[in-house]
Amino acid sequence: MNILNHQEENGFSSITNEVKAMNMSGKLFKIFFLLLFIFNYSAYSQTYSVLVSELNGKYGVKNNKGEMILPEKYASIVLLSDNSFLVYEDNPGWPMIINQKGDILVSKTNHIGKVLDTFNNHFICQYYKDGKMADLVLFKAPDMVLYNFPIKYIHAEFVKDSCYTYVSAQTLTPGEKLAIDMNGLILTGPDDINFNYIKELFKPCNGYAVVLKNKGYEGILSGVYDLNNKKMIIPCNFSDVAFDKETGLIKAYDKVKTLTYNLYDTGGQLVKTWEQIKK
Repeated sequence: MNILNHQEENGFSSITNEVKAMNMSGKLFKIFFLLLFIFNYSAYSQTYSVLVSELNGKYGVKNNKGEMILPEKYASIVLLSDNSFLVYEDNPGWPMIINQKGDILVSKTNHIGKVLDTFNNHFICQYYKDGKMADLVLFKAPDMVLYNFPIKYIHAEFVKDSCYTYVSAQTLTPGEKLAIDMNGLILTGPDDINFNYIKELFKPCNGYAVVLKNKGYEGILSGVYDLNNKKMIIPCNFSDVAFDKETGLIKAYDKVKTLTYNLYDTGGQLVKTWEQIKK
């Protein structure tokens, strides 16, 4: 009996050791592939650096492999956030935007003085006017002007989201904003008919935005705008709106009794009133 128990113990110990070995080999297997992924990622990802020639004082660009991307022949180069380059030449003319392949995305005839933001071959640029930087412009490469911002807008940037990206521009007046889609269309509508500006995008991302409108004595009220279809879903008549992840419905809070709300679907149809909800 003792011999049998001893054999069982040895067998159990052997199985345990095999399981441990399998777990260890599994961990090593995962570590191996993680290191392989990191190696491959670093091998294929490109980083760029602007350099100046000791011979002629001109600027060029190299990648992390030491390969010359842009030759050392430019008066100045600025590396942009999307790894394209704002390139200045010695000869008269305006700077241009060149990508990593050497393609000219925005030509120097466009009077660009500065690039404020970049996203997916779109550029928000500041023009020179009367000897100083003034006008803001939304470009799409190659060389297409999508929108000229009114002179009062002093800054613009891309609001980047996983399902929808748009441009937000501001003036010196707090809260005075303008929203433009990636095709250069005004999201706020002519003369801000629908809303004044976008507050935030719903999470999880679904193409709907919380929008605000200043209604004078009523205050700043909230609504919902369908960014993809360019239409109001819920008018700006509520103190706040929120997306309910569990039901997929929108809570629209009463502008007076701010803790009560009605439920709407994403088509803007009323599903339940507060009286029905609280029963």
